[in-house]
Amino acid sequence: MKLAFAFATAAIVVAAAFPALADTLTVYSPQGGERGAWIAEQAKAAGHEIKLLNAGGGELYDRLIAEENNPQADVVLGMVDTSMALLKKEGLFQPYSPSWAKDLPAQYKDAEGLVHKFWQTPIVLAYYPDRLADADAPKSWLDLTKDDYEGKYVIGSTAAQTTRMYLAGILVRFLDADGEVSDEGWDFLDRFYAEGIIANDADSQLQAFKSGRASIDLNWLGGALKRADDLDAKVQVIDTDGGTPVISEGVAIMARTDQLDEAKAFVDWWGSADVMAAYAAKFGQVPVLPEALAKSPATVQANAKLVNTQPIDWDAIAPKLDSWLQKIELEIRQ
Repeated sequence: MKLAFAFATAAIVVAAAFPALADTLTVYSPQGGERGAWIAEQAKAAGHEIKLLNAGGGELYDRLIAEENNPQADVVLGMVDTSMALLKKEGLFQPYSPSWAKDLPAQYKDAEGLVHKFWQTPIVLAYYPDRLADADAPKSWLDLTKDDYEGKYVIGSTAAQTTRMYLAGILVRFLDADGEVSDEGWDFLDRFYAEGIIANDADSQLQAFKSGRASIDLNWLGGALKRADDLDAKVQVIDTDGGTPVISEGVAIMARTDQLDEAKAFVDWWGSADVMAAYAAKFGQVPVLPEALAKSPATVQANAKLVNTQPIDWDAIAPKLDSWLQKIELEIRQ
């Protein structure tokens, strides 16, 4: 009850800090369901009238490209590093440094001042201790092709954002001097697919675990925790050798918005420490703004230290990822 009262008080303070704006702002975001509803409700309480268009990250990306000459969005919120990097390269964003950007760590903002990240999500390698002894668990993503783990891990669809990110995390370990995946890397991926359980949707993935076949989960942190909850089981996240891919979601203002002032005010509000801490308390997401993390629940602060980040230059690999995924679909994922 005290926590609920604190959030209600915070919402009043945030709303008072940002005056009401008359025009409706169109925000494209992969954040849907309960999360999208929360964003819309909190934004309205803070005086921001927004229309949240929700779809999968890939669908939104395609839509934004298709609408380049007749843009419908004013703000893009919650798309991952690679998508934001490609949209930036297409010239769809305009520079704006939010009020909270000055305290943002350098890795979460670009040199051009176009994209600013607000939370981070580890793409984890996890296992179920009741099915796999701690001593027998993999230590690295590259351990997965060992005979011990054949048929014990599930590979999702390449259309899924999570799958794309862990495949990228694997392949960047095999880049040659020209920044291309070596033959060794593709050979590894051949074995990775041959020895895993391929499941295209969430239901079939869950069924692989319910059946007892799978004991190793390749998932985003929140997804791994939810799946364990669905199975009424304990899951253990591995701090892997070589690091864990960590993606960050960003926010940017569209270059051709006709509601620039409203867009700036919304972005200032969205990434502020109080809003990010409230979102962290509600959904367990780890904010990257230090002040927001300091205001977040202890469990969220602990999750921020759960794994070491794998060094990945997302901007550099973003233009290559689609061709990698195409090769996987045509030559490997059979």
